[in-house]
Amino acid sequence: MFSKATTLTEVSNAFQPRPLDATELATYYVQVDQERDAHLSRLVELKKALEKQNIKILFAGHRGSGKSTELNRLRSEIQERFFVVPFSVSDELDIGDMDYIDLVMVMMEKLAEAAVSEGLISQDDQLLEKITGWLTDVTDIKAEQTAYQAEVQAGLKASQGLLGVLLGVVAEFKASVRAGTDQKREYRKKIEPRISLLKANCNILINTVDKVLLSKGKELLLLVEDLDKVEPQRIQDIFSKRSGVLSEINTRIIYTVSLFSLSSPSLRDMMSRFQIQSLPMIKVCSKEGTEHASGIAAIWQIVERRMDTALFANELVLAAMIKNSGGVLRDLFEMVEVAANAADYGRSTVITAEHADYALQRLKSKYHDMISVGNEKAAGLTTEKLYEKLVEIAGSSVKKFPLDEILLMLLSCLAVVEYNGEQWFDVHPAVKSLLKDMGKV
Repeated sequence: MFSKATTLTEVSNAFQPRPLDATELATYYVQVDQERDAHLSRLVELKKALEKQNIKILFAGHRGSGKSTELNRLRSEIQERFFVVPFSVSDELDIGDMDYIDLVMVMMEKLAEAAVSEGLISQDDQLLEKITGWLTDVTDIKAEQTAYQAEVQAGLKASQGLLGVLLGVVAEFKASVRAGTDQKREYRKKIEPRISLLKANCNILINTVDKVLLSKGKELLLLVEDLDKVEPQRIQDIFSKRSGVLSEINTRIIYTVSLFSLSSPSLRDMMSRFQIQSLPMIKVCSKEGTEHASGIAAIWQIVERRMDTALFANELVLAAMIKNSGGVLRDLFEMVEVAANAADYGRSTVITAEHADYALQRLKSKYHDMISVGNEKAAGLTTEKLYEKLVEIAGSSVKKFPLDEILLMLLSCLAVVEYNGEQWFDVHPAVKSLLKDMGKV
């Protein structure tokens, strides 16, 4: 929980690049549905989608677009009806080498843990013993040799009964996955031929929990976050090649993914299994390059909730920073924090235009580092080609382009921003400034 900054030294804490949690929404959240898409609120759309039994939703958006905060808002509004089990793949797995098997294993683990914690099933439910027995048989992970069991025997951890044994086996599997060991490949190789049984065990657990929830007037929802941090090709492989397995988990699931990971034609085959909901960026300018006043005003409110705007020398300083962010909140937060630190270091009591410009130069430097191709020969692409595409987009009046390899690379690092309420593209304002500095526009 953070507090509204009233001094420059407090700004860093108030502008941490993380989603608002349930305790912070009432104080710091600003509703920007209208600025994302004037025709339909994505929160309303998500709620309507959840009316469908066992629906699987790919909730897509660019990095820093606010997906996690919107999902926390959703959770706060549906908590009376749904028992939500959330988890982050980046906390649980090696996102550099993640597999659909890993995903199902963690789903089962997190559901069992949450169900016992909320008293939906007992920690000694025989179902947990059956699932654990199957896992140990398939993987050859000895339950008594897991780190969990060792800590219980050493008196470092209280036994959680059969639940603890299951969690210990899955933890052993995850440890091998994260460590990138040969054992990881062996575990997956053993489970792969029996994936239907892994899915069946997961569904048996879900059905058991569902029955108890039904008596309480609730329904289950799994929330799988941070898949947008996984390399796009891996996401495409998981959700196209293995969409059958993931779509047959018998409950509602929301997966957060990056927008550009859904750009492959190969994903068309799984559209009947997954519903895609995209979260548009907040527009701060129009396709014609004029200011989008209501979008700027909405972001101004977001800043105003987090800090006393009297800490800016004048309104023009903050307005310029908002425009230079291109509506990418993460970039704006970074600039505000850097400018506040620079002002504090220089013994100023307010953020001036000079401090704001320094923060912009730092952001431009970051984008300059990202707009590059390491091994041009291997990639079959040059850094110069990236800049040629940027110049083309910056000079376009239409702002509509096919999603080719170069554009996808630029979208992935947000050098180009897609305003997907109307699906048009523009170069990030900081990158436009960089192009001017380089004499390219």
